[in-house]
Amino acid sequence: MYPGGDRFASIFQAASRQPSWAMRAATITFLIVVGIPIMLLLLLAAILATTVFAVLIGVNRIIGVFRGGQHPPGGPDDSRRQNVRVLRPPGERR
Repeated sequence: MYPGGDRFASIFQAASRQPSWAMRAATITFLIVVGIPIMLLLLLAAILATTVFAVLIGVNRIIGVFRGGQHPPGGPDDSRRQNVRVLRPPGERR
């Protein structure tokens, strides 16, 4: 046996003899002290991320207005796609 093993065993036995209400109280205390702040931080991070993306989308639209409302590449009136040859897989018919 390793040094301190008897001490650990006695502590474990003492903890296992505790009533279930003590375990419930410890769990509730843990959730209040640790769980709720973590959940609040996650909620705050989600709100901040949503706000940042909303602001960036707005800035992108405002810049698009000043540039003349250009369409994204590959859109319906993309002038770069003239005389494009479409390669079809062998065996596929038109």
